[in-house]
Amino acid sequence: MIPAEIMTGLLDTADFSAVVSDIYEASLSPSHWDTALTGLVSRFGTPRWDVAMLVWERIDPGGGRFLAASGVHEMARAGYVQLFAGRNEWSVRGHGLPIGSVVHSDSLIARADFLATPFFRDYLAMFDMQVALIASLDRQSRDHLGLCLPGPDNGPVTRLQEAVGLLIPHVQRAVRIARRIGEAELAAAHSAAALDRAPSAVLMLTERFELAYANAPARALIETLRLEDAGGRIRLGSGAVHETLRRLADPDGGVHCHAFRLADQDGQVLAAMAMRIDPERIGGADTGQGLARIMVVAANNPRVSEEAVDRVREWFGLTHAEARLAVLLAEGGSLDDYCELRGVSMNAARFLLKGAFAKTGTNRQAQLVHLIANSPVNWASGLPVADLPSPIS
Repeated sequence: MIPAEIMTGLLDTADFSAVVSDIYEASLSPSHWDTALTGLVSRFGTPRWDVAMLVWERIDPGGGRFLAASGVHEMARAGYVQLFAGRNEWSVRGHGLPIGSVVHSDSLIARADFLATPFFRDYLAMFDMQVALIASLDRQSRDHLGLCLPGPDNGPVTRLQEAVGLLIPHVQRAVRIARRIGEAELAAAHSAAALDRAPSAVLMLTERFELAYANAPARALIETLRLEDAGGRIRLGSGAVHETLRRLADPDGGVHCHAFRLADQDGQVLAAMAMRIDPERIGGADTGQGLARIMVVAANNPRVSEEAVDRVREWFGLTHAEARLAVLLAEGGSLDDYCELRGVSMNAARFLLKGAFAKTGTNRQAQLVHLIANSPVNWASGLPVADLPSPIS
């Protein structure tokens, strides 16, 4: 567990903000991934920890492809893909890691055993690398996306591990955005079609905060939250937030990205991230409505009460994800809604649903919805979770 004070310290650093900015820029321009990874290891790595590999791998049969790398020569990349991708002990044992986790390689395989493997003897030994940090980022069918940061055994790498752990959600979002947009650079016609299909609200603003582009969820958000003023400019939050975004639009403003929150009249909170767009590096920033300088992505809010999620989780012994899905269904949502709102596959949603069925003794969605609607968690809507009876075991 990362101490809260260390997490806060890292989040507040200019280095962390710069890496986040590079990560989101890579989502729009895939060639920028190498820059983002270079920034990560150079800012948070210890001496001689200057290599990072972002790789899609498959275990059976073994194989893979690089999404990006830093400090890895093209020949070394080719050698890894041909000989070791999906076949080395780090990949095989890391394949089962929970998504979002980051571990030291010694927790996957004993050091003595690893030093006897062909992967070390025939590949890593020539670079004097004995250990690594390994992060599990995403899965798609039988493939998994991993971030591997190999290096020498020359001391603790706690700060790098903490930074990677905090950056994982940003890398996950960026990879998924890039997958929707495609491998090509953002071209106006193609990007509009891709972003129109995105479940999250996406806005592009000029330096005067005029709306250059908005997909359907963004247009609905603008109308619901009344974000457009009489002059046709977009206002996103308080004066302080607006001032930060103004600096964000300025290449010399010293701000690369900014995380903030939007709230509607009912108090529902929407997480948002604003990123500066460099039109000279990212094609398609000139939308025809104006030269976009800022991209804002706001996560779709699965209109469920976190209080209700906590109650259902506690009462029925569900995981947080199972409880969130159950509450969404109970409040009139569908599996498709959950997949869209949470960015998961239908198989993942069905897996969660099966878990909820097993723990509640139901076998159909209608039964689950009826059970939740008539459960004691709704009788005590004014009580905190701690005041509810213990779940029946």
